[in-house]
Amino acid sequence: MKTRKLLIALVLGMGTATAWAGETEERPLYKDSLAPIESRVEDLLRRMTLHEKTLQLQNRPVGRIDEIESIFQGQSYGCTHEMGKTAEECAGIYNELQKYMLTKTRLGIPILTAVEGIQGILQNNSTLFPHSIAQGSTFNPELIERMTDAAGKEAAAMGIHQVLSPVFDIARELRWGRVEETYGEDPFLISEMGIGFVKGYQKHQITCTPKHFVAHGTPAGGLNCAFVSGGEREFRSIYLYPFARVIKETNPLCIMSCYSAYDGIPVSASPYYMTDVLRDELGFKGYVYSDWGSVGRVMTFHYAVPTREEAAKVSLIAGV
Repeated sequence: MKTRKLLIALVLGMGTATAWAGETEERPLYKDSLAPIESRVEDLLRRMTLHEKTLQLQNRPVGRIDEIESIFQGQSYGCTHEMGKTAEECAGIYNELQKYMLTKTRLGIPILTAVEGIQGILQNNSTLFPHSIAQGSTFNPELIERMTDAAGKEAAAMGIHQVLSPVFDIARELRWGRVEETYGEDPFLISEMGIGFVKGYQKHQITCTPKHFVAHGTPAGGLNCAFVSGGEREFRSIYLYPFARVIKETNPLCIMSCYSAYDGIPVSASPYYMTDVLRDELGFKGYVYSDWGSVGRVMTFHYAVPTREEAAKVSLIAGV
């Protein structure tokens, strides 16, 4: 319930003034920016059907401007992404998409726009910086904050709300093919770099998404998505440490869940990891964003449930 209310509160703050444009009838409470956020959230939730609430949990990729109607068909989804266009094209698409959400859907809920941003914004013609392993070698969190400050300006100009970074995986298995996405093998260094990373984007009200919660980067045999083993001591002293630090010191609005299992338990379907540890112990107050495919893999990779629908159910209940 708290997570659902947070998501609604985020989108309420994204386009209130635009949502009023052209309205002549009495304004709904949830569109009144002067009303308390909690009251606006409750008002909007009461108006939403179960189907509309379910769509708010989903990512719907956007295409060209002329494809918006055929893709969204008057439905308001929770978030979207675009990875093939230039920065200028992306800005135009997102501008039109937000207008569509506000004027062509029943409740006028804006959509959260997400992008990869580990080394700058991953849209064509955006500025790219050295990859994370090179960033880590600088031992300079202030420099990383300057980097994401610059990238955050570009993201804000494009209408991007959420960056799917930084990566807090720990490079202890060099056969793993994604070592370059990490800051290295030391949890303290990873924490320092991650804190600087998040602070730079936050200057522009860009939501960062520390990932992959948790213990994703040391898979058995170096195979991406394979299970990780280590026990409670390694879990808490090594893998959990960067997340605990960044949550305490930067209060990020989002965390990404991982594909993998820790000691045989699929993390994205685990109330222990996603709620007991992340929320109750670490004090995380935001929402959990699944890695693309991590929910489906509860069935297709971990064989923990028999259907995709059941995978969605158990992950949602767990806290994703």
